[in-house]
Order: sequence, then C-alpha cells, then structure tokens
Amino acid sequence: NANENISISTTTRTMTSKTALNAAKPFAIMVEAEIKPDRLADFLDIIERDAIGSRTEPGCIRFDVIQDQMNPCKFFFYEVYTDMDAVQFHREQPHFALWGDFKKSGGVVHTLSHKCDGIFMSD
Repeated sequence: NANENISISTTTRTMTSKTALNAAKPFAIMVEAEIKPDRLADFLDIIERDAIGSRTEPGCIRFDVIQDQMNPCKFFFYEVYTDMDAVQFHREQPHFALWGDFKKSGGVVHTLSHKCDGIFMSD
C-alpha cells in the first residue's frame, strides 16, 4: 500500500507538471500568403508597418516576414505570442487592421494560416 501511494503521488505530480507546461507554451501562427504582383509594393508597405507595430506589443515574442526564393509574390509570416490573450491584443491593433484591409481590397491571391503550439523554442 505504501508503494501504491508513492506511485500515485508521483503520477499526480507528473500530470500537474505537464498541465502547467502546456499552459505556458507560446502560441505561434504561420501564415502563407501569395500577393498579386501588381499589389506587391502596397503589400510590402503594410506588412512592414504590421511587423514593426507587432514587435512593440508586450505579448509578441517575434514577428518575421519571409519571402519565397522561387516566387517573389509568396510570403510567410512567423508570429509567436506569449499566449492567446496576446494574440487577441494583436488582433485589436491598428497595424493588424492594415493587413485585414489589404486582404479585403483584393491584394491577395490566397492565404493559409497554421495555428501552432511552441514546443522547442529559442529565447
């Protein structure tokens, strides 16, 4: 019986640690966007402003914009936030609205967004 209690306590502690670890994971968003060629200059202007503004947000860990080498109209955004509250704050910012307005104006061929949990992250 004593061994069973120790085993149960250890299991409970391990489960609690894993739960705490999951709650503390950063939230990442990876966006693939193909931009219409005639709107590329507009896009570069708004995405730079969005990236710069996002990087000043308290919950934004990183906001990178990467251009595909084979297709100069294809971009990837890699965004990492401390948690979902930080993502919500980001979505309420004027610089985020620039991207939304650009999409609504027809400047995007297509976008694909992936929502991810940070597992092994650099500082």
